[in-house]
Amino acid sequence: MKSPRTPLVLHLPLAATLLALGAGPAVAETNPYFIGLVQSFGHESNLYRIGDNQPLPAGLSKSDSISATALFAGVDQSLGRQRIYGSLNLKTNRYASNKALNNASHGLNLALDWSTIERLSGMLSVSADQNLAQFNSRNGAGSIETRKNIVKTEQADAKFRLGLVTQYTVEAALGYRQVDYSSVEYQRNQYQQTSHSLGLSYRYNGALKLGSALRLAHVAYPQFRQTSVTTFEADSLKRKDLDLTADWVPDAISQVVLRLSPTRTTYDRNTGSNFSGLTGSAAWDWQATGKSKLATLLWRETGQSSYAANLGFAQPGVVDYSTIGTTLRIKGDHQITSKTTATATMTYAHRSLTDTVTATLLGASTRTDGSDKTATLALGGRWSPTRSAQLGCDVSNTQRSSSNARLSVALRGNSLSCYGQFVLQ
Repeated sequence: MKSPRTPLVLHLPLAATLLALGAGPAVAETNPYFIGLVQSFGHESNLYRIGDNQPLPAGLSKSDSISATALFAGVDQSLGRQRIYGSLNLKTNRYASNKALNNASHGLNLALDWSTIERLSGMLSVSADQNLAQFNSRNGAGSIETRKNIVKTEQADAKFRLGLVTQYTVEAALGYRQVDYSSVEYQRNQYQQTSHSLGLSYRYNGALKLGSALRLAHVAYPQFRQTSVTTFEADSLKRKDLDLTADWVPDAISQVVLRLSPTRTTYDRNTGSNFSGLTGSAAWDWQATGKSKLATLLWRETGQSSYAANLGFAQPGVVDYSTIGTTLRIKGDHQITSKTTATATMTYAHRSLTDTVTATLLGASTRTDGSDKTATLALGGRWSPTRSAQLGCDVSNTQRSSSNARLSVALRGNSLSCYGQFVLQ
């Protein structure tokens, strides 16, 4: 389900306030703390993301108006060589017609950038999010997802770098991610993921930085297949990546960031979703004029990868378990006046889908393959009458085609939302 679009500050979920209470006076001249309130009203024409010919059960409405009220707070404070930052948001979501979907969501994020007198630095971060999962209509041909499904995500990451001012930098990273769903239909997709990587980067000159890293991940699915009323059969995934990266700043108005990764994923039981090939991303940021900028991002990844969230494709509540997907997003921003900004975003995604089902009694596996294509066009506007206040509206249209209705249905829908935000800083 797609809730009303919220301003960017609410997608920086915070715990830092808790730690910063005892951090002492701020070093920066501006107040490092902020607190605010957002009220938004939106309308979804296809709330359950169903096909044109798919009927809903009695008592449910395909379209709905949604109200969301959010309180958020955050901090961004430097303490000597260290920097603490993050945000917290608490939101209540109310539906005019489908009241069973009413829910409370939250986002919490805390990060610490640290460095020593010598050449050692790093980053520590933790996050916890709860949202209503987006409806997918993926339970089989003709079936409709209408059950309220809450997705909870917890994540912790650590990075360590050696070589701050040298041409060479060694970087090691550790990560943990856990995803849980409240709906029984998604039990097989709940997982715990651990990852670690080790890499080396080389700054060729002031404009170009090259790097390579070996990245390993292990994912456990404790409830992949139900074998009886009270027991489950587990599955696990092993993933290996060789990341080749480049960060190029050709001039003062543009930057290019590239990643190419030979990738191999292997499941113990869900072997139909095994993947061996290339993943990666290419990003280009261009300040076209003093008032206009363009951001282009091409991304190819497996559906479960945390890169989806880090690059901003997988918004809170989005569930994607495609074998592999390729997405292109182009976003333009133009400052009309000193207080008014307009945005336009085009997103196109192609996903390869696979589902492997093992019969409980016979043990035989059946595999279903397919793909879908999704195109979204969004327009938005922002007005900031004062430093503390902002008003905005967004409108978008989404259309999806599918080659296999058992895995993904063709659909279309429109959304409209407007919000008012007030921040004290």
